[in-house]
Amino acid sequence: MTLMNRMSQIPSETSFFRDFQVFEGLRKQIFPELLRRHYQQRQLNIWSAACSRGQEAYSLAILLYDAFPLMVHHWTLQILASDISDDVLRQARSGIYSDLEVKRRLPPRLRERYFRRQGNDWVVCDEIRLMVQFRRIDLRQPLPPLPKMDVVLLRNLLIYFEVPERTHLLHQVAEVIKPQGYLVLGASETLTSSFEGFRPILRNETVFYQFCPSEDVV
Repeated sequence: MTLMNRMSQIPSETSFFRDFQVFEGLRKQIFPELLRRHYQQRQLNIWSAACSRGQEAYSLAILLYDAFPLMVHHWTLQILASDISDDVLRQARSGIYSDLEVKRRLPPRLRERYFRRQGNDWVVCDEIRLMVQFRRIDLRQPLPPLPKMDVVLLRNLLIYFEVPERTHLLHQVAEVIKPQGYLVLGASETLTSSFEGFRPILRNETVFYQFCPSEDVV
């Protein structure tokens, strides 16, 4: 099966705050570290590179708005969310989710604060929805011009590909990660030690991969 066919058949299963320990690692350690590191520049770029119906990207926005309001209101903050499917991006942009989708793994306090009822559904509030920019990006192709990223989430995608295809995707992503920035993979995904530039870092019982190009390693 070709890479094109595999990507078209990847399921869009996801949920808000999926693998909650990842978001706790971001909240407790990764984002505070980036806040200190970039305090003078006051700029943060995050990419949800396989965003599906948008729950991951909106979870990031909710986390930042809830835990780091000064960063949200006083920094230049970009959350880019991309997918290959126009259909899932259309739903993601709408910010409309079923009762089941919203109540699955989303803490009630966050649901009441950052969503509003619309009939039988829930809608992401405008202050969160406007924090996220959705774009169609095909990771098989050369990436469009993107800002350098502090955090890239590429979760639950690599498991569908053979090693050469994974390597291609990772090299694509590495091109846009800042030195000392972070790559986040799915719970069942790992990088081999042979993949140059990424160093596993344990944060809140979760492995994050810090990008350390050879010229920055001491």
